[in-house]
Amino acid sequence: MATHKVSKAVTRRSVSQPKDVGFFKRFSMVFESLSIVLITAALMWSTRFVGVPEFVLKLSNNQPHWQLGNIITLVSISALGLLVLLTRYSFYLRKKMKLQFVAEEEIKRLAFFDSLTNLPNKELCQDRIEQALARAARNNTSIAVLFIGIDDFKAVNDQQGHVGGDKLLKQVAKRLSGQLRSGDTLARITGVEFIILLETISPKDNINTFADKVLLNLTKCYRIAMQEVYITGNVGVALYPSDGEYGKELIQHADTAMCFAKEKGRNRLAFFSKELQEQVNIKKKIAEQLRGAMERDELVLHYQPIIATHSNEIIAVEALLRWNNELLGDLAPDVFIPIAEEIGIITKIGDWVLAQACLQNKAWQQQGYPCIVMTINMSVMQLAISNYASTVSTSLTETSLEPQYLELEFTENTLMKDAKKSIVQLRELSALGVSIALDDFGTGYSSIKHLSKFKLNKLKIDSSFIKNIPVSAGDIMATKTIIALAKQLKLHITAEGVETAKQCEFLTTNNVDSMQGYHFSRPVPAKDFERLLQSPSW
Repeated sequence: MATHKVSKAVTRRSVSQPKDVGFFKRFSMVFESLSIVLITAALMWSTRFVGVPEFVLKLSNNQPHWQLGNIITLVSISALGLLVLLTRYSFYLRKKMKLQFVAEEEIKRLAFFDSLTNLPNKELCQDRIEQALARAARNNTSIAVLFIGIDDFKAVNDQQGHVGGDKLLKQVAKRLSGQLRSGDTLARITGVEFIILLETISPKDNINTFADKVLLNLTKCYRIAMQEVYITGNVGVALYPSDGEYGKELIQHADTAMCFAKEKGRNRLAFFSKELQEQVNIKKKIAEQLRGAMERDELVLHYQPIIATHSNEIIAVEALLRWNNELLGDLAPDVFIPIAEEIGIITKIGDWVLAQACLQNKAWQQQGYPCIVMTINMSVMQLAISNYASTVSTSLTETSLEPQYLELEFTENTLMKDAKKSIVQLRELSALGVSIALDDFGTGYSSIKHLSKFKLNKLKIDSSFIKNIPVSAGDIMATKTIIALAKQLKLHITAEGVETAKQCEFLTTNNVDSMQGYHFSRPVPAKDFERLLQSPSW
């Protein structure tokens, strides 16, 4: 029931590409019928030369001793010939009916089943859900719709090709099918999205446990073309009757829950709720307002100083994006930046940030302030742009800012999305003369091998390691290890999130090059930052 495969006895030939047959074979029955008609006509025409009535009368006079058995024999022979003719026609009709049945089954399969995995498609899945809802309403029971999204599939397609990707999807379908009970349904509704319909949910059924098993089985190693492949996934759950009374509504709510789980990380499970729906609605409002934020001049840059550890001088500044909307008020970057990435305007915003930051740094230089490095956070979508170095070069040229006064920050996760492409992009950017920094180090998945290949100039220790110093022995050990690694790679070291004097003392003792955090200053507007340049408050 899980896979709902069409009967194996039915040959699955594609209707869209019928087998090419010859002209005579295609119309064989027509030619056979014409032959019978012509033979009959020839016999009738021959009666002109042979007096059939006289011949029959003469034959009967010459056979005075004919018995009933003789007559039956002649009739039987005639009937046998007629039977042969009828049998031929019956075989022909059966063949035509079988071909018609095969064609109808193929059309049905193409209409309601996924051609790759033989699982029900979205249309059949919706029909199954509606039927399950009708049964649940009659029996006063519950059902659950699990929306499963597969991550990292694009990477598999890029590495293994479409053939490898298809093999992976078949294996995923097989694994998911193995998790089902009798009566449950598994469907593939889009390229990397599946739905599991669990009927007759009882209080004893633990959907969390079931979903955890699905995720655990989903993330085990796959073997594609003699290579090991790993993927991750997320599951969203919607329940009847609490989360919806119609099939499309349950699917939409389960999809919403899955997207929410995906935002929280990998291999996550989320249940739909009214609170979650409110978050989705707020997110839609943010997206609507964000699309026109640049045109309404709602975006602004704030600046946070980066301090040299031993001299306490400002040697660099990080440009941080802020957004104040008339309807939504002030929104934090970690709220609206991911939404900007989702709706595809982050590159446009990123280009604006790059131009404004370069322009501001040049303005400070022209006002006679000491030359400092302007640091800008980069998005994964910006790094994905081919020849992004040309965009950076254009901003430097238009603002007349020298490249040594610009630093581009990338997080570990950003670079590791496509490590090979990142290496190429960073080399092109480094060739311009700008500095490259690895931000939030210690929170991602980069390896020492990749660190040595990336054209890095600076490594920034994530604030999560700094905030518990000097209380946490584990964070102290981790921070010392990161510092030692950076020294070995000959990278400048900046510690983020410095908030206390004791943290400053620890970082100074361990030879961190620079520090950044609320202990020195919060991010401030450009005018306020100028006052810090004139008279530091620390």
